[in-house]
Amino acid sequence: MVMSSKALEIRWEKLPDDFVLPDDPVDNIAQPALAAALTDALATAGRLPAKTLTTKNYGICATVNDKVVVKASDWAYIPRLVVLRDEIHRSYTLYAAIAG
Repeated sequence: MVMSSKALEIRWEKLPDDFVLPDDPVDNIAQPALAAALTDALATAGRLPAKTLTTKNYGICATVNDKVVVKASDWAYIPRLVVLRDEIHRSYTLYAAIAG
């Protein structure tokens, strides 16, 4: 594998109004059940307080080296949000800062 020495320039910007998200299917037959089981396990363990988030079937959009890139994730657990889940703005780009 050839690795590029060029640094990646990543920007989190609002998508253009005319941007069309790809509509390619990404699910597999086990994905919804697996996502539900992972979220249920965290809830049962008491690991889903108001400042955590689980997500499924979402796209993350960023501008990488001046090109809009969309990556899909089947499921994710975000253990610490800066805002409560109820205050999250629905968007295809990052809006709320996530504490590190």
